[in-house]
Parts: sequence; structure tokens; C-alpha cells
Amino acid sequence: MTKNEGAVPGGIDYVEATGELRRTLAERLRGRPLPLDLVVTTRSEIERREFRAYGQGWRDRGEHEARRADGTDPAARTADGAKVLPFPQTPAQSTPVPQPPASRSPGPHAHPSGPPTARPHPSDDLS
Repeated sequence: MTKNEGAVPGGIDYVEATGELRRTLAERLRGRPLPLDLVVTTRSEIERREFRAYGQGWRDRGEHEARRADGTDPAARTADGAKVLPFPQTPAQSTPVPQPPASRSPGPHAHPSGPPTARPHPSDDLS
């Protein structure tokens, strides 16, 4: 916390500075066509609204989980009132540990001298 709680830098009171800013903005925009969805607000107001919406989302989720646990969730029923059962989930299996490849037989058409090697390209000789 700072010693000038509620004051913007320069020692001006926050409420006073906000009011002055809004008056100045309204004065400069007077008589100009403005979009109907234009809103002038402070960052703290936006943060307060976002925090409230975030908290409401968690409350909604908690209420939904409580109704679901009680079996009274209307979303868990069909239009005729039948209960919707969740699809059974198989437990997550541990991923197998990869094994090194076993020595493979060369197969019926293996070349007797082993795998082919690349021929040198003329551009390889840069000397």
C-alpha cells in the first residue's frame, strides 16, 4: 500500500481526477456523432466487473455440481424426463515403456553384402 491511497500520482484525488477527465471528454465530444455502444469507464471498474463475473461463474459451477450430485440437475434429463446416464469411462492406462527393437532378420530378399551405400555425388568433391 502507498501513503497516498486513493490519489493518482501528483497528489490529485482519484474521484476528482476521474470526474475532471469525464467532464473534459464530454466537453470535447459535445455535438459530435458518437456510436451508441461507446462507454467510458475506468480500469478499476472493468476489473471489478470481471472479478464479479468470474466469481459468479464459480458459484454457478458449484451449484451445477451440487445439483448433479443430488440427481436434480435438469440438464441431466431428456425432454421426456428420462435420466441421462454418463458414458462409462475406462480408467487411464499407463503408457507402455518403449522397448529397444529386437534384432530383425534381414528378410527373404536381403542383399548379401548388407544395406546399400550412397554413391558419391560430383558436388561432394569441392577440392
